[in-house]
Amino acid sequence: MKFTSRLLCGVALLTTLMSAVLAEEAKVVSATNTLSYTFIEIDRDGKPLWLASDVVELKPGDRISFDEGFVMMNFRSNDLERTFPNMTFVEKVKVIPEK
Repeated sequence: MKFTSRLLCGVALLTTLMSAVLAEEAKVVSATNTLSYTFIEIDRDGKPLWLASDVVELKPGDRISFDEGFVMMNFRSNDLERTFPNMTFVEKVKVIPEK
């Protein structure tokens, strides 16, 4: 009985953590795929914000959810031949289906 109770608590905790992992949401302004990454421009409170994730197919207007990630300042993309003031690298990006 203790094992089952602990197992259920663990599953509940994992479910909570997984939903928190993709807690951020935004609308895609643009997305560019390279061999290694997808660079995603989103609109965050009227300001552009750049994300980098594993390659994912996106188009402008898609609503996405993503994790917090980590920020790199003055990130240079050799593939795009461009330096970004800041780039947020995220683990997972998921398209939110239209209702």
